[in-house]
Amino acid sequence: MADGSLSQFKATLARRQARKDKNSGKFDRNSLDYSSTASKTEFDFPVLSHADLEDLKGKIRTDIRIQKRKELVFYLVVIVLTIFLFFSLIN
Repeated sequence: MADGSLSQFKATLARRQARKDKNSGKFDRNSLDYSSTASKTEFDFPVLSHADLEDLKGKIRTDIRIQKRKELVFYLVVIVLTIFLFFSLIN
């Protein structure tokens, strides 16, 4: 090498390797695999009859309806308070 020394070349290689390590991530991605094929997760869900499913669906629908009603009341209260504060600040 005409213009550089061996130490400069080694420093360049070290910087290149550091950039490569930084861009590829700090960890070895192969050792971070947490999934195991030895055992599969099994869920023990109860088997429901058609009537039980309909009851469950009805309960979920009423819960959703109640939740929507609560949200509507909350938003209306916020809007009314905002309008009240706006007009009280103007006068």
